[in-house]
Amino acid sequence: MLRIETLSLKLEGKQILKEISFSLPNTGITTLIGSSGAGKSSLLRCINMLYHDWSGTIHIDEKNIKQWQGGDDNLRRFIGLIAQKPAIFPVSIAENVTFGLPRKQRKQDTSELIHHCLNQAALWNEVKDRLNQPAITLSIGQQQRLCLARALALKPSILLLDEPTASLDPRSKQLIEVSLHTLANHMPILCVTHDLEQAKRLQGQMVFMCHGQVIETGASQSLLQNPRKLETREFLHWEASD
Repeated sequence: MLRIETLSLKLEGKQILKEISFSLPNTGITTLIGSSGAGKSSLLRCINMLYHDWSGTIHIDEKNIKQWQGGDDNLRRFIGLIAQKPAIFPVSIAENVTFGLPRKQRKQDTSELIHHCLNQAALWNEVKDRLNQPAITLSIGQQQRLCLARALALKPSILLLDEPTASLDPRSKQLIEVSLHTLANHMPILCVTHDLEQAKRLQGQMVFMCHGQVIETGASQSLLQNPRKLETREFLHWEASD
């Protein structure tokens, strides 16, 4: 589904990413781990074309994303990106779900879509009786799940998540992880996480980055238990010590 080849990025003369190469399968979760400053978030921004001045190639379904039909906005409908901090708009819960849809589509009956997306994000049962209330009244964990529902309303083919549960309580974290497992049956998901226990739970493929480079990739359980590279072993040792 997604293939990255020799991706490099410089910002203000500083090398952020250097010759990144790996691919995502058609379905399943890939966790992206590494210390702060390794370039994980920058990589997601390149894939979503929030950064443009990178070299190398990123292909989705064998199409170069720099030549995507309809431009960056159309590409971002295809790739959902969810940040660490929930971005909630000052409108109702229901309107937040449909916020990214074309105006013509928003004017139609979207009740079924709202129900479906909130259900996928494990939020429906908590908000079904207050859909017209301001989204700001939700807890942080609920707001993050609302962001997931809004991304799903665009029917993306790939999901990118940048530490989506970093500031959430255990229950909200568990609900999002359950949702990701279900969604991963139908699409590829790339999830940045600093939580190695979460990486174990999410399973799937794992990519370890250090100083802007991909050091090692492999099945998550295998990489966590038997890392091949020295940098990976040192990172996992220090994380375990913490």
